[in-house]
Amino acid sequence: MIRDNIKLSDRLMMSVNMVTNGYSVADVGCDHAHTCIYLVKKGIAPRCVAMDVRKGPLSHADANIRLYGLEGCITTRLSDGLDNLAECETDAVIISGIGGTLMVQILEKGLNKAAAAKELILQPQSDIGMVRRFLRENGFVIVSEAMVKETGKFYNAIKGVPCGNKVCEKNADEEVFDEFGRLLLEGKDPVLSEFLQVMQQKTERVLGRIKEEGSEESVEKKAFFENYGRLIEKAKLFYTVKTEKIK
Repeated sequence: MIRDNIKLSDRLMMSVNMVTNGYSVADVGCDHAHTCIYLVKKGIAPRCVAMDVRKGPLSHADANIRLYGLEGCITTRLSDGLDNLAECETDAVIISGIGGTLMVQILEKGLNKAAAAKELILQPQSDIGMVRRFLRENGFVIVSEAMVKETGKFYNAIKGVPCGNKVCEKNADEEVFDEFGRLLLEGKDPVLSEFLQVMQQKTERVLGRIKEEGSEESVEKKAFFENYGRLIEKAKLFYTVKTEKIK
């Protein structure tokens, strides 16, 4: 019997909610293809390419696609990042569930393909500032951001679109915007506010331990967390003062 309904976690829903209706989608690191299945079942995407670097997840993806009767709309493909995606093959590219460093490596390696897509929807598990900075410095503008807390962890989703071969954003607050997200800060996102409180407490604890250790090896670590603490304080100002939209 062909299944009909599929439910996604709040984390995955952030990504699907950013896909432009009617766009074809490539899901890089598709795992079991649940995102692609949801997009097609809900009529958001007419077709999807579910891609993964591992054969195991692709085998599960194929089984799930057959379970939902979507063999004609979703194809699976073994691919290291964007390697086996043709330029302009899909309108949107989703990359989620990996660290920001690896995500940037994938985007750098396949930059022509990423730039040829109409939108990138990215969900880095770490080093989010690195991803935002890469987009800003490589001809993309972030047009949407979201953040959720699920099972005690915080997750971000970023939607970037090409804006030409230039730096799209540059302003005095770019460091704090790269780290925490301009749109989230300007919108006074409540989940980000909670995240800032949590990270401020963690930063203060780390700095306290470093002070107690007093070793020379801790100097670089101390400088990093002191700077991160300053960024948190600057970010928190967006929640306490009236801000004007950056043009």
